[in-house]
Amino acid sequence: EEVTPPVVEETPAPAPEEATPPVVEETPAPAPEEVTPPVVEETPAPAPEEATPPVVEETPSNPYADLNASIAESAKQLVGVTDGQWCTQVVQQALAGAGVSDAYQLWPDQYADQYGYYTDTPQAGNLIYYNNGGRGVDHIAIYIGDGQAVHGNYEGQTVIAGAYLENFGLPQYIQVQR
Repeated sequence: EEVTPPVVEETPAPAPEEATPPVVEETPAPAPEEVTPPVVEETPAPAPEEATPPVVEETPSNPYADLNASIAESAKQLVGVTDGQWCTQVVQQALAGAGVSDAYQLWPDQYADQYGYYTDTPQAGNLIYYNNGGRGVDHIAIYIGDGQAVHGNYEGQTVIAGAYLENFGLPQYIQVQR
């Protein structure tokens, strides 16, 4: 008889266990603390100031500008009206017409001492004294600007003519201050 070997059931060997890494409980890293920036109260920037020009106190170039204008205008009104009068009479009337209350007729060389001072910056309304270069009769007129003056007794008439007269000497300007 044949002998049949017994059937042996083979039990498979247990599969080798895979090595599992040890379980390490990780402690989560602390979450970074939120850093709150310090509260800075923002002060609104001041509104930009409008650029204002610096205050410049204007000093009139001549405190007698109104008086000068009045003297020049008064002198122009005498042209053709005071014909035959002396230069000093015409100046006296121009001053009176401009409101110089004590205007009176003087010798031409006395006007600076009585009514003002000599100036190197002529302005309309100044008196002009001509000493005739020391050669005779002096003359006085009223400067009206642009190189022109009102002259009394200019060939017997009151006229507007140049401020620089030939043979009369250099004009000297007088600023009236009354």
